[in-house]
Amino acid sequence: MMQTRSNGRIDGEVPWHRSRWASPSAMRAVVALLISLLLLASASIPASAQVPVVGWLGLTSPEQDARLLDTFRQGLKDLGHEEGRTVVIEHRWARGDNARFPALARDLLDRRSAVIFSPCGPALRAIREVSRSVPVVSMCADPKNFLGEVATLNRPGGQTTGFTFLAPESAGKRLQLLKEMLPKLSRVAVLYHSGDDWDNYWQEMGRVAPQLGLTLSKVPVARPEDIEGAVAAAVRQHAGALIVFPDAITVGARERIAALALKHRLPTAFDLRGFVGAGGLFSYGPDFRDLYRRVAAGYVDKILKGSAPGDLPVQQPTRFELIVNLRTARAISLSVPESLLARAHEVLE
Repeated sequence: MMQTRSNGRIDGEVPWHRSRWASPSAMRAVVALLISLLLLASASIPASAQVPVVGWLGLTSPEQDARLLDTFRQGLKDLGHEEGRTVVIEHRWARGDNARFPALARDLLDRRSAVIFSPCGPALRAIREVSRSVPVVSMCADPKNFLGEVATLNRPGGQTTGFTFLAPESAGKRLQLLKEMLPKLSRVAVLYHSGDDWDNYWQEMGRVAPQLGLTLSKVPVARPEDIEGAVAAAVRQHAGALIVFPDAITVGARERIAALALKHRLPTAFDLRGFVGAGGLFSYGPDFRDLYRRVAAGYVDKILKGSAPGDLPVQQPTRFELIVNLRTARAISLSVPESLLARAHEVLE
């Protein structure tokens, strides 16, 4: 029998507001189902699509440079970034081996990094061989290492910016500090990577050394395996102290360099604080914590917020620090003048 309508509905039809779908328990079930579907949809989206990825390409290892990575993280946090929520940091480490950079750079690019923090030289070249478009905040020893990547230091104009950390005049300052510690010093050996361009350093040291009555001798290395022979060569040359230029090889081998110098009772001078923590005598160089917090994290923050790398000038260090390791001084029977200790920013005892 055909049903007839009454009051706008079919006879026998239950009003929707009285149906089983309108019951409180049914509504709760529908809401729960919708929430589950939303969560599943969110989980299917890659993390990189939800949160920007910041790539970190390190010279050494997380064990050696944990302090600088923590400083970088803290800098981002101070600027309002919460790791895992508003930013993801993917770090890769060369462990002192330049040959590792191409694979590491490709890995970071495959993870669609929004910006990469990287050393220049082999690391930056490895990134640019794969991508010319990804923004890079780079650290370079010398301003001229940025040539080819930036139009000018004040207006880079491309996808690379960052900071330099070695001022050539600091090379002359380290010679002065060595002479102050060792008044009778006459010969200084210089350990450096033969593949790097240190012309500005050599010019400054060549200018200062004669004024201090010092002769310089070069002990180059091309591979980590060359380090022991280079230190032995410095001893054969009757060097009274050893200066080490920083690069991926020497930074990665800093504990071994410090141990070899200690074995031969050679006072050592460096640019970077990490060498002193590894057992070197002293360092005079930039305050890296300031650079990583103020420039590296600051520039990454600006780029994530839409600034173009080409509009961010390459910066140079404004704060330098003297770090002295008194434990090492005692081990080689060296008495560090109190006047020098009074000027030190940090003394390791």
